[in-house]
This record gives sequence, structure tokens and C-alpha cells, in this order.
Amino acid sequence: MLSRLTPKHYLSPEIFAREQQNIFRKLWLFACFRTALAEPGAFVTRSMAGLPVLLRNCDGEIRAFENQCPHRQMALHIEPFGQARMVCPYHGWVFAEDGKVKTIPHESTLYAYSAQEREALCLRRYSVAVIGNLVFVNLDTDPLPLERQFTPEFQAALADISSHFGALSVHSDTRVRYNWKLNHENVMDGNHIAYVHPKTFQPFLRAGELAAKKQDTASMPEPAAEPLATERTLSAQSGWTRTPMQIAPAAWHADMERYGFGGGDGDCEGEEGDADYFHTFTVYPNVNFISPGGLSFIAQQFEPVAPGETQLRMTLTLARERRRMPGLPALLRAYLKGETAVVREDIVALEALQAGLHEGSRPARHGRYEDRLQAHADVYLDMLEGHLP
Repeated sequence: MLSRLTPKHYLSPEIFAREQQNIFRKLWLFACFRTALAEPGAFVTRSMAGLPVLLRNCDGEIRAFENQCPHRQMALHIEPFGQARMVCPYHGWVFAEDGKVKTIPHESTLYAYSAQEREALCLRRYSVAVIGNLVFVNLDTDPLPLERQFTPEFQAALADISSHFGALSVHSDTRVRYNWKLNHENVMDGNHIAYVHPKTFQPFLRAGELAAKKQDTASMPEPAAEPLATERTLSAQSGWTRTPMQIAPAAWHADMERYGFGGGDGDCEGEEGDADYFHTFTVYPNVNFISPGGLSFIAQQFEPVAPGETQLRMTLTLARERRRMPGLPALLRAYLKGETAVVREDIVALEALQAGLHEGSRPARHGRYEDRLQAHADVYLDMLEGHLP
């Protein structure tokens, strides 16, 4: 079966511009973990669909603004994370929590704005939705209902797993040389794991599968889960699955409010040697959210930069502590290092794939197991033309 996507969908600047306008500036986009905005005045800056975005804890409410002063278009905050007032570093304009300009140094002598002009001096504001500990932003002036993109069941599953997040997180940003869709397609292709990750990832899944076969499944009911569907609708492109895996027990595991240990949801305890699970959430259009064993939680976001360039952003946190762990920062860094090793293997493969594409390349020839890639292509092409399936 030939893919409906041709090489031009990965190479064309014109198609890339339509993606930004008709997909990324229309859909709800993952922005950050809620824990990064826990304190009043805390902020996060992001580039989303080519636009500078500032998220902020405004007296307990998460708000999103364009990160651009209306005076001379300077970013209010340059750092990716922090806690500070909204003050333009270029000319000292101060903004209130609603985005309106509060004070302008030497306003009467240097600017002499009329009352009407001053009223218009405010930050552009975007819509925000919070699902559990995940914050989403919509850049459209008339955002689509959240349920059109994520089913209530999917939202409940995200809220459930993210309720286990710890307070600290670590981050990494890598500029990679391939189209963002290759990353999304790679996430949906479990068949590549044995060939791209034979040493870093595949052994854990194989051990988990063997252990799962030894369990008394009758005593451990299957939790409700929504499969990643091949249905040609927008909401069907987001879903979750789990795969058996084996994680060696460690003493610190008992100090964590671990998600889904033993195969069930919640804080249930498991016995040593029980099969654990690798939880995968596909958050359309450009996030792969995973939890190996319910101990760590990683959001991999593929932010489009150009037809052949993507910003790969990873945010990682561990499960919430039952008691204070002095070594937690070192543990977070170690987990990020391990996750980065797996991602690097994908980067090598996908950069080579992108580098070999040209206008004369033939479309991909999919097999039966790649039905989900066909469903993704159908939905993607509809949105590219301005339709929401």
C-alpha cells in the first residue's frame, strides 16, 4: 500500500507554511508540565508554531501570552524557565497579570500616547487548557473544543498518569535535521525498536514479555485502555497503549508513588519480579509521552522549525516522592541520560532518512501493520487543506 504522503510533504517550504497555519495554529499544543508553573510569577517560554509564547502563573491561574512587547517586539522573558515580573528588558515597560501595560517609564514625556492608544498596549493572549499536570495552548482566536482533539477518556487517562508527577523536572533541547512528521511516524512504528534499539531498549521489553507470560493474569485484571486507533478522525489520533517490560528493583522505588505497578492503575504495590509496563501516550500532533514502569515520565515534543529541521524537546520527571530524597536531582539526570541515549539512536536513523529524500523519491510502501500511518496521513492531509476531520 503506497503512502498518501509524497517526498514533497517532507521537503516543501510551501507545505511547511500550510502546516504551521492550518495544523499547529489550529490545534491544542502541549506546552509544559504544570509543575513548572507551580509558584506565583513562575513562567515558561516556548516557540509554538513559529510564534513566541509566554506561559505564566498569574495568581494561581495559568495564562498564555505572546512573548512580545507591543512597543518594539522585544521578548519579555528570554530564559526558558523562571520566576519574575512581566517587565520588558529593552525599555522597562511593566505589564499586569491580565497582559495590559501597567507602567511605562517617562511615559508622558517620551511617548505621549492618547487614552485610546494606551488601551491598545496589551499583550496578545492565547487560550489555555490544563489536563492533570499537562498544560496545553491554542493559538487560534476561536479555538476548537478540546473534546474535538482529545476524547474525554483520553483526557482522563492523561490526568490519571500525570497525577503521579514529582515536583522537579529536567529538560533538554536538541535541533535535529529532519521533518517533524518522521518523528511522529517513528513513534507509531513499534517494528523499528528491534533494529534501531537492540541494546538500549529492546532487552527491557523482551524481558517484560517473558515475565508477563509467567503471571497469573486471572488475578490481575486488565485496566481499561483506549487503543491507538486507525479511525480517520482527529480525536482517534491520540491514544495510549502499554507493553510489558522488566525493571530491576531498586531500594528507592519504595519511596515513590509509582504509577501502574503490577499492571493496574494507581499506587498499587507489586512483588519483585512482576512484569511492569511501558506506557505510551500519543498526543497528537507532535508529542510522545511515555512512562517506563510508572517510575519516570517523559514528554518528547517535536517542534517544527523548517521542512527539514525540528526542535526535539524532552521534559522528564520522576514519580512523586513518598518521603524526601536528597539524591533526587542526580537520579533525574541519570534517567535523562539514559533516555537521551535511546533518542540519539532515533536521531541518527531519521536524519539519514531525511538526507536521502529528494523530489524523485518514491512514496513509502506500507505493510498491513502500518495502518495507523495511513490513518495519520488521511487526517494530516485533511487538516492541511483546512478541514478538521
